[in-house]
Amino acid sequence: MAEAGGTSYHTHNHYCDGIGEIAEMIEAAIAAGLSEIGISSHAPLPFATGWTMPPERLEEYAAEVREMQRRYGDRIKVYFGAEIDYIPNSEVTAFQERAIFPLNFDYFVGSVHFLGQPQVPRSFDDTESGFHAILTEEYAGDISAMVTDYYQRMSRVPEIPGVRIIGHLDRIKRWNAERRDFTGDEPWYRAAIEETLRALAGSGTIVELNTSGWRKGPDEPYPAPWILARCRDFGIPITINSDAHSPAEVDSGFDRARALLADLGITPVVLG
Repeated sequence: MAEAGGTSYHTHNHYCDGIGEIAEMIEAAIAAGLSEIGISSHAPLPFATGWTMPPERLEEYAAEVREMQRRYGDRIKVYFGAEIDYIPNSEVTAFQERAIFPLNFDYFVGSVHFLGQPQVPRSFDDTESGFHAILTEEYAGDISAMVTDYYQRMSRVPEIPGVRIIGHLDRIKRWNAERRDFTGDEPWYRAAIEETLRALAGSGTIVELNTSGWRKGPDEPYPAPWILARCRDFGIPITINSDAHSPAEVDSGFDRARALLADLGITPVVLG
């Protein structure tokens, strides 16, 4: 993998929960001096959410991104991607195989946003109250059980065909900025991370340094610096992504991210 000059493969737009047109995101990336940009709206699911792309817009989305690749190809490398969810649910898997994979995406950012019973997926990511409702109702208040389940699912994200990038690896900390539920230093937490990294190290996927944690939530990147250091030790490549939900965020936090990786002795990579 080559060294990155300036790239971001995790971006959202009006097709899902982002703001702005795809062309506006690309123009912002060019203005920021990026050499590559990935368009990665939240892929549809076979049930309603407030933030994934509606299934009926998927083909329109695909056609527009392909048109943007043609329009901007001499100015910036544009990748046709999506952020896809790992949910151990046969209906979800069948839907992805039927509706998403045939469109020949360039790559997926693979993420976990849903926990609890696979038959009735519940997003822990929407609100803090929703997170704690899942903790209470699905895991009997046992935070170690909930977090361990999250990381076990993260370990299986590379099983989704086309996943090249692991999205916000420790997203489970989003509502834990005050360290009220867990500190991240518990032996069971460290063990869950180590098991996940061992699985990812053998998968050929890239872990993103997602800068959105500095804009909202835990006030540190996803994943935490110590996890990035362990990725280095496992030989897992790292790329810098903004998880932008508007064109103004396309390279948000990138200087800070580059400095952090330099301190850790990590050179970010590109998809190509």
